[in-house]
Amino acid sequence: MILKPFKIPLLYLFAVMILAVACKNNDSGDDKSKRFPYSIFIGNFKNLEDAVSLKSKLSRELLSQSRIEKLDEENFQLLYGNYSSSYEAGKTAFEFYRDSLIPDYKIVRSRNVILDEYANVLFVARFEGRLSVFSFNLISKKIYPEWSRWGRKVVSLNLSKDNRTAFITTALGYGRHQGISYVHEARVFLLKREEEQTDELAELGNGVQLYTYWEKEDLFNVNFSSIDSIYSNIVLQNILSFDKNGKITAEKKRNFDLLKQGFPFPPDRTPVYFSSNKRFQLRTVYSQGESFFYVKDLKEHSEELIASSKNKIFDCRWSDDGNYLFIVNDNSAPKSNKRKSEPTGELIVIDAVQKKAIKIFQGFRFENLLVHGKLLFFDKRLTQVAQIAVYDFAKNEIYYTISVEGGCGLNNLPM
Repeated sequence: MILKPFKIPLLYLFAVMILAVACKNNDSGDDKSKRFPYSIFIGNFKNLEDAVSLKSKLSRELLSQSRIEKLDEENFQLLYGNYSSSYEAGKTAFEFYRDSLIPDYKIVRSRNVILDEYANVLFVARFEGRLSVFSFNLISKKIYPEWSRWGRKVVSLNLSKDNRTAFITTALGYGRHQGISYVHEARVFLLKREEEQTDELAELGNGVQLYTYWEKEDLFNVNFSSIDSIYSNIVLQNILSFDKNGKITAEKKRNFDLLKQGFPFPPDRTPVYFSSNKRFQLRTVYSQGESFFYVKDLKEHSEELIASSKNKIFDCRWSDDGNYLFIVNDNSAPKSNKRKSEPTGELIVIDAVQKKAIKIFQGFRFENLLVHGKLLFFDKRLTQVAQIAVYDFAKNEIYYTISVEGGCGLNNLPM
């Protein structure tokens, strides 16, 4: 019996090829991270013996997940762990570095050194006179320009939780003129850090107000308001929602009548009262001009008064593990009969497990917080001062203070 050759229709082959390309293009970042994980690079060696020698000297904590990979006959590298993101790998590596378990490290993926999205933290400062995005390296403590556009001034910088992407809103100019705020030629950009790529997401035009915020960990909102060109008493508000990859997921439009409803100001900060581990809850009581802060331990069914303040709560955040609480109190002018003092606030750091306040920062306006592993970044602002403090709350010490000529800020910088 002679079998005839089996012929595959060209149309079928073409369909299969199109499907394969589509699947490749739709490969999500999470899928790629599973197939090509991130690791901590500890050292490079010309022979296996040297690599084995260093591995044997690692602490017990590192030894269990460390491995030696052979690149060629005279190239071996010592690696630690597999992580889903550069941020997670960098966070673990920096903790090892802080505990003196490793002297130096890099983050690698598929044998290539890539950007450490944990050790390089973005902030806003001036570059050649315009507000731009800078990066601060936790190891070298050096700063360098990360993103800048001629003629564009950064209005706000908002990082995704994993530091992989950053939303940058800009304008040709913004401020106040004769008591009226303005935003000229506003735009929204997305910075993809590992790819070193910037996408322009939206052109908003001219308006009177622009503010941004994360509604959820994966939902970013841009709220832009302008005055109706025909009816000057009507404020037109446009709200764009993006996922963390820059895709528009929703757009809402609202109108406000200034004569009836007044101007739509940004909402107040929303303090996070429950810890991420669901064990602790902050309860605040304001009585007779003073705020009292209680921490409930839901596991032990207990509650204790931890701290108090003359100011009302403005914002609060928890550490990633839920064991530390950071409370920012309203910026208000202290009472003084001798002279008028500049408004300042308080930042209270609470160890919820130990049920005590371990640090209280005063003397500045603490407007923005960034919980970054076991580090807390926060703005320190006065009229003539705009700095960023880096506080190691696990060790209860200031790690570094970022200071740049012209000032700097985590999310923004006043004109």
